[in-house]
Amino acid sequence: MSNSILVFTRDQNLLFELGTQLEGKQLIVPCDALESLPELLKTQTISAVLVHLDRTTLNGYSPARFIAELDEAIDNAPLYGLVDQDCPPRLRKLADKTIDDVLEFPLDFGRLRRLLSDRQDLEGELAGFWSEMPHKELHGRSRSLVTFTPEMFDTMDEIKVAARHNVTVLLIGETGSGKTFLARLIHELSDRREERFCTVACGALPPDLIESELFGYVKGAFTGADRDREGKFAAAGRGTLLLDEIDVLPLEQQAKLLRVIETGEYEPVGSNETQYSQARLVVASNYNLEELVRSGNFRTDLYYRLNILNFRLLPLRERPWDIEYLARKFALEHSRTHNIPLRLIEPAFLETLRAYHWPGNVREMENVVRRAVLYCHRGMLTVGDLPSSIRVAAANQSHNENEPNQPTMHNMTLHDDRQLQPGMLPAGMGARIRVGSPNTMARSSMPSSSHGHASSMTHTHPMATATETGIANPPPAAAPALRMQTNSLEARVDVLERRIIEDSLQRNNFRRKETAAELGISRVTLYNKMKKFGLL
Repeated sequence: MSNSILVFTRDQNLLFELGTQLEGKQLIVPCDALESLPELLKTQTISAVLVHLDRTTLNGYSPARFIAELDEAIDNAPLYGLVDQDCPPRLRKLADKTIDDVLEFPLDFGRLRRLLSDRQDLEGELAGFWSEMPHKELHGRSRSLVTFTPEMFDTMDEIKVAARHNVTVLLIGETGSGKTFLARLIHELSDRREERFCTVACGALPPDLIESELFGYVKGAFTGADRDREGKFAAAGRGTLLLDEIDVLPLEQQAKLLRVIETGEYEPVGSNETQYSQARLVVASNYNLEELVRSGNFRTDLYYRLNILNFRLLPLRERPWDIEYLARKFALEHSRTHNIPLRLIEPAFLETLRAYHWPGNVREMENVVRRAVLYCHRGMLTVGDLPSSIRVAAANQSHNENEPNQPTMHNMTLHDDRQLQPGMLPAGMGARIRVGSPNTMARSSMPSSSHGHASSMTHTHPMATATETGIANPPPAAAPALRMQTNSLEARVDVLERRIIEDSLQRNNFRRKETAAELGISRVTLYNKMKKFGLL
């Protein structure tokens, strides 16, 4: 990692003092013009940027334009402001919103040294998963499989045993769940690891080409067959052959595959010469083959020949701890691949990934994390770097999963069987509940939050009047704060939504038009949400 620090200042005394106080541990790269900053960042590997904010900093720029161009130029390094006493107020205000951290003169060099050395140890946190949580792991020559899902532990042990023996393996799992990856790992764990690994994507081939792809053909077998061509069984030799999406194999080819599995014999298309396969077979399916057998779309005898050792790969949505591990792993891998240094992964980033249902499983997740790494700003992975579709779907998924447990408003009591009293209700609750005699309110059990109030409540507009409900409401400004203090699903979604909006506002220098466009909402909706969360 680079120890070079870019210092944006026109004060030579400050450059000298920084060099002295940092004791030569960081190489200082000076810059005194905003125009030359992008070129310096391209030609130098910079670990952090310090910008001196005083009356000479702007040099003809408006504060908003200066901060905007500074923020745009510095993409992969943390940005810290050194605020002098004569810094223009508007510049200081914008810096507080945009820059990672600010230090005021006289400088606290101890704190500056801590900022420059305080980096999230992403490699260490990934390794911490291995040491702190129960897990199972399998390691091949070029790939490893790690799971923290207890339901997968027995499967991992069985896969290790299966890899050592010359038997057909059946892998069943949703698309993108890692069947091809696991097939290659089984090959690397077997005594055939020095031989070839070949794949046939049955779903990508027309029915009339599957046979020639599997068994090959001889010259003149059909129009265009101007030479002999070996099939995948021959190409695999003594290695491993993966038949992916075996569920789409036509019944005629299923019969011929059954013969190869039982006897090892097959004939290339157009040939009467019998050949023998020595390949180890791994087959994969997106669907439960037993159901296809019952529907008549898969041969019963072939199914029982394949079903010697079968393994079901759980979908990613059923492996929440694997999600966080894979997110960290993919983030580090793609940051190295694209030369984008990462220094921080925001907890809400991981929370959103865990809440999403991942229909495309591991393959979809890797693509999402790669995109986030490419879009991340100053080495920080935040919720705002995720596609809006992921953020919205994750919030909706959390809501849908918890909604059946939500109590109804006309059926609320506290956990100790005391009826709800007016003073116990959060802001806005009054419009949904009328206070009457004890007989007018049904009793039901209700889990309590850590604050002693009901943990999930539906809120109404804070302007509900006391005459409607018999309950006096707090001032409107208090409503968002009260909602944030509860442990309800709505409150947690509000926290996530507020963070997303704040991140987007900061990236767009609090320009509402650009922020609304980025979030895919209207400026009126953005204004109402900013008002709701106290961001105005």
